[in-house]
Amino acid sequence: MTARQVRTRSIRHIAAAQDQARHAIVTHSTVLIAGPQRADVSVHAAGTDSARMTVTLGPLMMTFHDAESTTAVIDGFNAVRAALMGLDNRAPEREDSAVEFARNTIAVTWISAPQYAISRGSRVDNAQRRTVHWVDLHMGPITWRIADHTGYNDLMAEFRNVHRTAVAVFADGGKFRRDPTKPRTDT
Repeated sequence: MTARQVRTRSIRHIAAAQDQARHAIVTHSTVLIAGPQRADVSVHAAGTDSARMTVTLGPLMMTFHDAESTTAVIDGFNAVRAALMGLDNRAPEREDSAVEFARNTIAVTWISAPQYAISRGSRVDNAQRRTVHWVDLHMGPITWRIADHTGYNDLMAEFRNVHRTAVAVFADGGKFRRDPTKPRTDT
């Protein structure tokens, strides 16, 4: 074998190994909000410049570093309220629900107040012979798909506690005392 043949062979071997071990970066995820919701809130270094609050909602972990971004995320959910007409009170359980250990986990750090957009969606479910409605809240790297009133109302109750905690924990909390979970009065 010549040196060129050995080099070509080793390059092919490296390329084949790289093809087997491909990695990816996920830049967008969809989170389904349906049924009862529960949030777990953890606070680290409260009252300091390095304070952070971690909110865990099922398989989703959100980290906040200031009250402004916390309030903006909750405000996005409050804006969804007007689009909820037509949603089920409680969405039917999915038949193909995954085993608990096989679910994905998503971690997001909100370093600034996110922009958001709201869209409604629907599809005909032939198995149930009806139209299923939902609301999508597009917010940064996450699309929140709200499928029922139970999930939304439970989430807003949990966000009320998250907001109170953020106001108490972060240095900018005094500027964001207004409760973003209350229905808007502006038009």
